[in-house]
Amino acid sequence: MSEFMTITKAAVRLTEGGEKIDRSTLSRYLKQHAEAGLVTADGLVDFNRLLEHRGENIRLRSRAPSTPRAPAASQAQTPGARFAQNDAAARDRMAVAEMREMDLAERRKELTPVSEVDASGRDAVALMMSAFERAIETEAATLSLKYGWDERTVRLALKGFSRQGLENFNREVLRRLDAMRRDADAGLPVSDLEQEGAALQ
Repeated sequence: MSEFMTITKAAVRLTEGGEKIDRSTLSRYLKQHAEAGLVTADGLVDFNRLLEHRGENIRLRSRAPSTPRAPAASQAQTPGARFAQNDAAARDRMAVAEMREMDLAERRKELTPVSEVDASGRDAVALMMSAFERAIETEAATLSLKYGWDERTVRLALKGFSRQGLENFNREVLRRLDAMRRDADAGLPVSDLEQEGAALQ
């Protein structure tokens, strides 16, 4: 009997069964094997069919111990033939599955609108700059009294450091956002990007 569920739940069930896999990896697997009909027209994963398909996958069996099964005749295909069977209907099913996942995540308040993230980011940077400005005034006066330096010169120097630091921060954030966009287009999970991130200069 078939059991239907979202991609996220299917990934959790597979992990609970001893096969370590996250949602992103499972989503790519379903796209790669779209011709197998593992996803319904409503965007849900046929979990029992998925288990059977993964059990018959030679590469998976070589990595993880499982009950040996003879590959079904319909699955004994070359990679070229398998990819050739990916038609528009299979891609549509995957698109529907992704949309259902996003709708569910939005209802669970797991997604944040881009406009809210943008506004919050701008507010945070403005607050940071304001805090720097206040700190510069205080530190300039303190350093002037402590070391006998000209307060105006100290203030200009500190403002220069602050401006340079903010420029470096903006440049690094833009670089990482661009890398995230490129990796998302390539289908890489976010965890891969995080491992590649360099420390702020």
